[in-house]
Amino acid sequence: MNGSIFSRAEETKKNKIIMTSLRIVDVHGSKGLTVARIAKEMGFTESALYRHFKSKKEIIELILDEALAMSQAQYRAVKKGKLDPRQQLRHLLRNFLEFLEAYPGIYKILFSDEIHLGESHLLDKLNHIINELLTGIEEIVVQGKKSGAFKKAIDVSMTGINFLGIIQTAFSYWSLKAKRESSLVQVGDRLLGQLFAGIEA
Repeated sequence: MNGSIFSRAEETKKNKIIMTSLRIVDVHGSKGLTVARIAKEMGFTESALYRHFKSKKEIIELILDEALAMSQAQYRAVKKGKLDPRQQLRHLLRNFLEFLEAYPGIYKILFSDEIHLGESHLLDKLNHIINELLTGIEEIVVQGKKSGAFKKAIDVSMTGINFLGIIQTAFSYWSLKAKRESSLVQVGDRLLGQLFAGIEA
């Protein structure tokens, strides 16, 4: 996670702009993210904000790039540990959900059509993030099948998609039903238990 804007201790202007943008998206949705609103909340003029980012699109691009860097770092950290495939998936999910709980605006950027509609470059970045996540999850599932932890007959691709579905379902439940008063990680753990019930040997 070294070098990621989400893990730096110092607060640079760019870092503050990104965090402010994520708060705006979380509260007002992706349509509420405007250069004028970011500048106002930062106490900037719009022209001052443009010295750091050329456009709102550039801010979103950086957020997507940093989210990818974080997910890659989380996957590498899980793979370095001496964990069985089941533990790897559990730790990976917990890391993702802890990240989303800390920065809930990320979820609305990753899963909002409003952000990517008509923006092929942003959609390509999103697809790259999803493909990277799926590839890592599928590698763990394949490892689990080989070790005998998971059923030989399970579909690796569908298991990966189900895992990603847990992230979406957990976040939606946490935001809407639980009103963010419980732990997002605990919600995800319960859903993961159901997935394990279906794939464990």
